[in-house]
Amino acid sequence: MFEFNIMDLYESLINSIRYTISISIIVLSSMFIMNYLINTGVMKKLSDFLYPVTKNLKMNQLSLYSIITCFFSPTVGYSILAEGLKDNKLTEKELIGSSLANSFPSIFSHIFTFFIPVAIPILGFTGIIYIILRSGVALIKTVIGLVYLSFVSQSVDFTPKKNEKNKIKDNLKKSWNSTVRFSKRMLPVMFVTMFIVIYFSKLGLFEYLKLLINPFTSVLNLDSNVGLIILTDLVNVQAAMVMGGGFLTGGILNPREVLIGLMFANVLSLSTRYAKHSLPMHISIFGTKLGTKVVMINAVVTFILDIIIIAGLLLWQ
Repeated sequence: MFEFNIMDLYESLINSIRYTISISIIVLSSMFIMNYLINTGVMKKLSDFLYPVTKNLKMNQLSLYSIITCFFSPTVGYSILAEGLKDNKLTEKELIGSSLANSFPSIFSHIFTFFIPVAIPILGFTGIIYIILRSGVALIKTVIGLVYLSFVSQSVDFTPKKNEKNKIKDNLKKSWNSTVRFSKRMLPVMFVTMFIVIYFSKLGLFEYLKLLINPFTSVLNLDSNVGLIILTDLVNVQAAMVMGGGFLTGGILNPREVLIGLMFANVLSLSTRYAKHSLPMHISIFGTKLGTKVVMINAVVTFILDIIIIAGLLLWQ
């Protein structure tokens, strides 16, 4: 059914290597710089700078400091909430509101250490829009949490602890190690995905897969290749971005269709993502019952907001 051609294999291999090298230089350089800025304490300095200004707001000061702390360490931010609940300085309602309010601060560093250095080099301007959409969802959740806290918060004094400064050498080492760890995961995925996209396109395999996906995508009046991005994203989000970038470069899909594919996959993988990452952390910090409750509330709000965005993209012509 598919005709093997050694030249197609060779050309796909060479083009994949070129793509991986050119993009990885930008991605890894950007990632190292962003990691270094984070490790030098930029987020901590922001936290310390904002706290004296914001501590007079009508909000539990422990909740407020947790939100600010999440800009540089979500784990520390959530730990503050757990300690506050344990010491009866925080109610369960305040904790739930704080967890929603922590949404944007929690992904803030992730925007700089993953989305910007990865999504933009691969997807270009479409990557910028994707970052705005993903961070926009988190920002709306934060606003919802802050509004909720304004109704349920009580006044509790809280003085943040001072942290020791990290040395430049340690920051460089941590940043380098983080970048190397990420490169070991990303580069093979990037190369293999690009090779598959190029070689399978030459073989015509995607045309066959599109026939299988077409009944589902046609319901939403979408190109079948959008379905390929969704399926790929369910396996690996970086691979989906690389595939989307390939489709954009080849003029196979437009930015709107790539965004729909990535956002749709985000909805489908929501339960798996929360189960694998958020649930274990929240249970370890808050306990099984409360940790599960916090994760479920965040997941439902995220799901609703993602569906609204996808509906908007489907209506956008």
